[in-house]
Amino acid sequence: MRDQVRGSILVSAAAVAAIFAAATGDVRAQEAVAETGIQEVVITAERRETNLQDTPIAVTAMDSGALLDHGITDLEGVMKATPSMSFTPYPTSTNTFSIFMRGTGVQDAGQITIDSAVGLYQDGFYIPRGQMVSFDLADIERVEVLRGPQGTLYGRNTTGGAVNLVSKKPSGELGFKQELGFGNEGRIRSLSVLDLPQWGGLSSRFSFLKRRKDGYVKNPGPGHDFGEEDQTAGRVALRWDTGAPFTADYFYERGELDSTPLYYTNSALVGLIPGYSDNGEPEHRSYRAIDLPESPGEFEGHGLTLAWKAGDALTLKSLTGYRDLGVTYNQDYAETFFVGFRSRDDIRSHQFSQELQALGSLLDGRIEYVAGAYYYEEAARHNNFTVITNALPGSSPLLLNKERQVTAESKSRAIYAQLTWTPPLPGDRLDLTFGARYTRDDRAASRTLLNTYFGFPIAQEPAPGLVNANDLESSRFNPAFTANYHWTGDVSTYLRVATGYKAGGSSESVDVGQFGITFKPENVTVYELGLKSYLFDRRVRLNAAAFSSRYEDMQLFFNSNPGDLSVVLGLNAGKSTIRGLELETLWQPVDSLNVSLEYTRLDAKYDEVLAPAGTIFDPTVNSASPYQVGDDVKRLFSNGYSPKNSLNLGSSWTFLKRGGSDLTAILNYRWEDRTFHGSGAGPGVPGYKLAERPAFGLLDGRLSWKMEMANGNQLRVDLWGKNLTDKAWPLYMIVSGSPVAIRDPLTGAVIPAGLGSPPTAWAERRTYGLNLIYEL
Repeated sequence: MRDQVRGSILVSAAAVAAIFAAATGDVRAQEAVAETGIQEVVITAERRETNLQDTPIAVTAMDSGALLDHGITDLEGVMKATPSMSFTPYPTSTNTFSIFMRGTGVQDAGQITIDSAVGLYQDGFYIPRGQMVSFDLADIERVEVLRGPQGTLYGRNTTGGAVNLVSKKPSGELGFKQELGFGNEGRIRSLSVLDLPQWGGLSSRFSFLKRRKDGYVKNPGPGHDFGEEDQTAGRVALRWDTGAPFTADYFYERGELDSTPLYYTNSALVGLIPGYSDNGEPEHRSYRAIDLPESPGEFEGHGLTLAWKAGDALTLKSLTGYRDLGVTYNQDYAETFFVGFRSRDDIRSHQFSQELQALGSLLDGRIEYVAGAYYYEEAARHNNFTVITNALPGSSPLLLNKERQVTAESKSRAIYAQLTWTPPLPGDRLDLTFGARYTRDDRAASRTLLNTYFGFPIAQEPAPGLVNANDLESSRFNPAFTANYHWTGDVSTYLRVATGYKAGGSSESVDVGQFGITFKPENVTVYELGLKSYLFDRRVRLNAAAFSSRYEDMQLFFNSNPGDLSVVLGLNAGKSTIRGLELETLWQPVDSLNVSLEYTRLDAKYDEVLAPAGTIFDPTVNSASPYQVGDDVKRLFSNGYSPKNSLNLGSSWTFLKRGGSDLTAILNYRWEDRTFHGSGAGPGVPGYKLAERPAFGLLDGRLSWKMEMANGNQLRVDLWGKNLTDKAWPLYMIVSGSPVAIRDPLTGAVIPAGLGSPPTAWAERRTYGLNLIYEL
């Protein structure tokens, strides 16, 4: 890894030398480059079409061709291809992700009272959490990953960054494409796309997707296997464009996404339960028969974008969106917590958004601006049912039922503006960008709860004297500034200062009577220095960003009941600094060969975590705690899910061309450093290494044959494999234990601080298959 870091530093030094060697040239003259080498990439990260290299933001962009070449068909693939991103599947569902970018995210993606730190946008419309986001990226035109806070143009809940999913629009010409894929473990993927000719100004595009795979951990019982997936989805896209200043784009999509969860094992149970198996790799079958139901999910979305070109220098837009989601998670943890543990979560969400935009220019193009107003509302409910029984031979009888229902509403209103000014200086080399956004959030939630022990109630809400509702109002002003200097037509550097925030909320799983406790927004300020460059006659593209993100009022989650560590209280109690370096290089020595390297280094640390009252750090709650309220306990916490080093190394070589066909070999190697799963696994916690997920590397490959037929139609055949070396690696570990000693309120016994053996879900091993694409 040290050699890789040294190599990155040398590349950066070479780029800086190239900047100053070329800095005396005329910018406009150098923009006229021969159409050889690496071509421009058009993105909409700043709400208007710009070239990737002219946009002073750290952006990773992948068009439909790149997605196809790398076999990326869903958000999981996008995250794996972006070193600055990491993720874990939610413990009860494979279609819900906890998403992290630049070392920040939200671990519990299943709660409706907590929002993500990474914004996800589909055709300009916001998806608030990682629930049901494993949907297939059918008929996608482009994916843009914006790294770092995007608080001005994208608003709240983008402290880590944002992901834009841009779908293809109707072309107005007759076209048809059929994709058909097969693979091991019963994989089937079929995508049909039909484009119809324009009629009276109306163009239309229809797509239909079917995708499924069998589970990779077999269940000998009557239930489903672990790791199954079955998707069915359809989309209609309409575009009205008669050549007049007014255009309208509408889409309707509907889909069903059924799945089963991952299978968890715990090595500490080997020998305790007859027949239990944990071989340090994915098990081929569960150790016993499990009655595992399927987890059904469905989504529906509408989006309407109206645009009016009021003049050569002004366009007005309206974006109206609606999204409806319903999903059920069924999970059986198969005794990995030393007890029988079954759960069912039922989540329903309805959201509506309206955005108005004005995009234009002033002073003969020296000022370009975007301004807008935004409204968002969501209503959601989450029902959770848990059954805990005795599991180990000789253990005492146990039957504990927990039932919780949470309803939540949120509204957000914002106004924003951003303008870029090019001062009248020689060469027009300097661009200054100023932005600001004001947001007001209103949030409310209520909870009913019933816990029973052998049928007898032991905890209940609502109840006299207990608070079972909360509300929170907050507002934030988020400014941003960027200075972008064009040294040449191919090289620029920028300095960016940006702010953002993650909305406040509450924890669904607080103790009885604590649901009135809320936490405020979490704030971040980032200082970033970036480089965008083409080098060596555009045979090399080198982009880099060095940043320092400072977080205040961090939303941290603490155990608050010594007798039940599943009870978690959310509070603002920390400060953190995350520094990093990101490099993206693409080398195209000849037109038939591409070599790419993306590298991210993160240095994430807590600056301060103050022990809060009402938690297990408080001696009045937990008499075994060695701390006092207000003590700095940062050594007990870690910035989880933040690998120090991550890289992707890829190559694409078209090594054979015959007539209208060519054969291309594509390889990609992804390596990710060790990281810790869970925030309560700092170096001061005994056994914290048990929460460490080891470093791993995965090699993917693809052989692609493309042919243009005599009638102009196109055929593509891909033979692909992922994890070609059949690497076994843990996908997710559920950290268990306590960072401090706790006194059991029932027995008075003191349980030492430390982590236990974590329940672990292992990733699927080697996969392979064949894809066919026929396009008119």
